[in-house]
Amino acid sequence: MNFSLTRTTCGCSLAGIVAVIALVAFPAHAAAAEREIRPAGGNPSGQLQISPGRLEFDATPGERQTFDIELTNDSDGPFDVSLSTTDVGQTSDPRSVADAVEGGEFGAGDWLVPELTDFRLAANEHIKFKLYVDPPADAPVGTNLAGLVIDSTVGEGAVGTADSDSSFRIQGLIQVFPTIAGAVDHDLRIRDIDVRDSFILGSQRFAVWDVTFENRGTINEHANGTIQVNSLFGNSAYRVPIKDFIILRGAKRTQRVIWKEVPWVGAFTPEARVRGDNAKLIAAKGERVIVLPWWLPVLILTLLVLPALGLWWRRRREWKLYLDDEGYEGTDEWADDDGALSR
Repeated sequence: MNFSLTRTTCGCSLAGIVAVIALVAFPAHAAAAEREIRPAGGNPSGQLQISPGRLEFDATPGERQTFDIELTNDSDGPFDVSLSTTDVGQTSDPRSVADAVEGGEFGAGDWLVPELTDFRLAANEHIKFKLYVDPPADAPVGTNLAGLVIDSTVGEGAVGTADSDSSFRIQGLIQVFPTIAGAVDHDLRIRDIDVRDSFILGSQRFAVWDVTFENRGTINEHANGTIQVNSLFGNSAYRVPIKDFIILRGAKRTQRVIWKEVPWVGAFTPEARVRGDNAKLIAAKGERVIVLPWWLPVLILTLLVLPALGLWWRRRREWKLYLDDEGYEGTDEWADDDGALSR
């Protein structure tokens, strides 16, 4: 596009000129990030601490919202930090919430504007900066999925020039889930309750179930409830609470239940009972697990085999005696006075 300059007449005061220069040089949202060096701990983790790990909030199309992001370098050396925005979606690990994706179906990565992009954190330094969220005027109704990627390497050379193939690299993701109000749809389901071993024998004193939830609605769901293991008589033998278990819209997520120190014998059935954000109860039962001590099958097998073994032994002895009798036929030792054989 070509631009041309033409002479115009403009009248303004010196104060007005100063105000315009101030607005151009210092935008209203460009507040300086807060930094401080904190006292070193006795045993640094060598990691970059991130807070918060997730932002969930209601948003209005066309209205900016501002959030504080805090990072702490809990190590004895500097970190170079690079920030970028991304769409997020279902992760390849069914037990995780979300991961960075390109071109996500409900992506909102381009709504995010971090105050900083590249900077260095000294050892034990803490920084607080702003993250701006700008939903467009035509933002779709429902939960939109975005993330702030935090990529850090050992602080060497000029800031922002770190080697992308560095052997020491820490990556973090702040999940950002703005929800646009409207006619949202709640459709949380329990897709499956899968058992790892339906028959437990001997010293394996634990049972494992994977409960998979599916969200077919238009907003993220937070499941709350219990996964309960019932005995053959219907009483509760084990219970695991489910609290704020988030399932992204259009995604599946799995909750693993591990029951340690199961009883020596019994039959147990898992049942999941949870409620989503609309408080509607959903429930499902899984496959029954049979638990037996190692000696019980041995005892049953012994009880089944012993009578057959005894019968076989008895017939073997009878057959041996019969053969012995045939071998001594016609001898004086076994004949009576009339010459007939007898025992």
